[in-house]
Formats: sequence, C-alpha cells, structure tokens
Amino acid sequence: MSTMQVHNNQVVERMRKSTWVKAGTAVNATSAASAAKQAGLDWTVSLSDMETTTLTSTGVNRLHIPNRQAVIKTHNNEQSVVGVVGTKYKLVQNMEVFNAIDTLVDSGDARYTAAGEYNGGSNVWMVLALPKGVQVAGDPHNAFLLVKTGHDGSSAVIIKPIIERLFCANQINRLIMGKNKNKYTYSMKHTTNSKLSIQDIRNITQLTYTMIDDYQTIANNLLGKEIEDERAKNIFKQVWALPPEVEGVAHEFLTQGQKRQQTIAMDARKNAFDIFAYSPTQENIRNTAFGVWQAVIEHADHHAGKDTMKRSINAISGKSDRIKSKALDLVLV
Repeated sequence: MSTMQVHNNQVVERMRKSTWVKAGTAVNATSAASAAKQAGLDWTVSLSDMETTTLTSTGVNRLHIPNRQAVIKTHNNEQSVVGVVGTKYKLVQNMEVFNAIDTLVDSGDARYTAAGEYNGGSNVWMVLALPKGVQVAGDPHNAFLLVKTGHDGSSAVIIKPIIERLFCANQINRLIMGKNKNKYTYSMKHTTNSKLSIQDIRNITQLTYTMIDDYQTIANNLLGKEIEDERAKNIFKQVWALPPEVEGVAHEFLTQGQKRQQTIAMDARKNAFDIFAYSPTQENIRNTAFGVWQAVIEHADHHAGKDTMKRSINAISGKSDRIKSKALDLVLV
C-alpha cells in the first residue's frame, strides 16, 4: 500500500518499504495474539540446565555447567537454543510483553503494524502505529511504538517511540545522546515486567507525544539552517571519522583492516552526499541542516553495506542509532 504526499505540487509515491516490514512481517491484527501468530512469534521459551562433555582415557565424561542455563525456544514442536543466561534470570514469554500493549489498541490509541525476530529468536519485536504525526516541510511523518525484548539476557523489555519520514521510510529512533539518551525510552527488567499498569501505559503514550513535539521543534530549527555542499561534506566526514593513520593515507600503504575501514567510511561519505545533493527525497529539504541529517539516516537505513536485512535489523535493534544521533549533534551546532 502506497502513501502519497506532495512535493512542490507534484504527487510522489512512497519510495520504499519501512525497515520493520523488511526486517519482519507486516500484520493486520486487532490483538497482540493475532499479530504474533501472523509474524510467527507464537512460540514459548523455557530454561534448561547446561552440561558439556570431555574425552578421557576411560571414555566420555559429562560435566554440569554451574550458574548457567540455556534458553530453549519451542515452536511447532521444534526446539533451538536462543540464549545462555544466569540462574537468577526470569523468563518472560513473548505474549507477556505484547499482551500488555493490547490496552493501547483497545482504546484506539494504536494499531499493530509489523512484528518479527532476529538472531534466531534471541530478540523479538512488534511495531504499533499511533494516531499522531507531524508535517515537516510538507512531509508527513508518522509516529510508531516499538516494543521489543530479548531471551538471551542482553536486553530488558524496551518500549520506545519511533518516527518515520514516510516518503523515504527514514526511521528516527532517538533524538538525543549522552546522559539523557534514554529520555524517550521505557525500560523494564526481566524480573519485574510481567504486566504494565495503567500508569505505565500513560507514561509510554506521553513519552511518544513528547518525542513527536520535540522532533518537530528540532526539524523546524534545522530547516532554517542553510548548508552548502562543502559544509555538508565536512559534516559527513565527521560522522564517518577515520583515525589520522587512515585518513588521507594512500590505500596501498594500509593494512587489510585499515583498507576496509577506509573504504566503508569513504563510501558512506560519498553516498550520503549524493543523497543530500541529488536524491528526490531531498527535493523539499535540500541544502538545509535537516537535509544533511536525513541523508545520514537514509544512508544508514537503506544503503549501508550490502545486506538489506542487516540494515533493517540495525534500525530495529537501535544499532544504527549512534550514527544518526552523531549527525544530529553535528548539525545542531
């Protein structure tokens, strides 16, 4: 389904799919249970003791591994190991997390949009569309809620707002870094997160609306800052900075690791500038600080590396947030 928007009085069709649709499954559901089933997340996890085997002169010796447990995923009678955790780890089933969000859907404040998993089920997530958005330079931006958790001990339950620039499907997960980087994120540890209270739901909704308002303020500020090509190139150079021993050194004098590092940075800088200077997604924001920021986001979400799935998972997991936030810090100066 295409979203239409106006750029300079011309109707332009949405260019690409959202990262979460590429990383998972688009769903049409009125409950978390239905959304999970459509996305293949209707499975459970359990804990199992761990052991290892060694070979001795008398045969195979089986040894119990203390203080560690394996997390076992069971789906359609098939099992796999999705994580290794400590003995104090508390399991939280997918549906314990997702069912809590049904409150928002039942009240009409959200609808399920997509869901998926990565790392073999070690991490699962669900995205809900919210009935609030903003216009930036005539561009529709919609708000979504990302709900995710992990089964390998690496992640708490995370609920946070994300904003998508619809025309180019750029995903903005975070507006600030530093000590306040979790300002818009609701986090619950695996020992206390079996249910969300009504107050929790209100807090999550308020986090979302606060981020949307802050995003529009930042966007309007950046739209008022004109950026010439050389300044844009310098910002991209800082976003993908290289150490002195690699920057400007002829390729043949570098180690294999340094060659790869230099190639990735140079390619990213060039591609971001090409987006900034020539892409139709920049038509209404070209030569602005906002355009520089969006060029970095577009590169990270849709061009970085050679693997579409990996790019999409980086956006969902937040792995690409650092580069996007670094660009924002630079254009805000």
